[in-house]
Amino acid sequence: MKTLKMLSDFLPIPSYTVIILCFLFPFFLVKCGNVTLMSVKGTDLITGVSKQKMDERMRESIKKSSPYASSVSNQEDHPSSSDDSQEESDKGDISPNPFVILSFLMAIAGIAVQLMKTIRNKYLYHLGVSVTGLLGFLGFYLSFKAKMEDLEHTTGMGMDGKINIAYSFGDAFYIAAAVFSVVFVFFGIYSYLFLSKKDLEKI
Repeated sequence: MKTLKMLSDFLPIPSYTVIILCFLFPFFLVKCGNVTLMSVKGTDLITGVSKQKMDERMRESIKKSSPYASSVSNQEDHPSSSDDSQEESDKGDISPNPFVILSFLMAIAGIAVQLMKTIRNKYLYHLGVSVTGLLGFLGFYLSFKAKMEDLEHTTGMGMDGKINIAYSFGDAFYIAAAVFSVVFVFFGIYSYLFLSKKDLEKI
């Protein structure tokens, strides 16, 4: 039990720190073949990101990895001056995602709980924080997966009328979710053993 107690004191802060760092990396990617057209970081899903900014990232990414970089440069030289372009771009903005924000706040809350010396039975708080963070990621995963499936069906252009655009979640998203899972499982086991020990002492 002493080993578990030491782990329960050590595990939270590094784990939640890793989760927070994951938000600095792509949570989902847009690809055409082997070319990454766009990546959206976890921080973008917290603050929101405009379509104009996403388009700029896409151009930069294509310039670095696509043989069609010259055609992208030509498009930049002839920007659209339509009055409706601003309204159309607003429709493509990515708004702050409440599920991702919830998971991010849970990671911060986990560190705060661990640093507060006045809180007793911290393992119960970590159980709540980790399961809430996981539910936030699950909500994001399910909602975005549905959107991506719709986009894959509706996207179509190119020589034969179709371009295969692939939408996928980034490694950072899976790592953050995995770390939340580790924290949840650990404190679940710790809670069970701790409460079982208390029951035995009563007997």
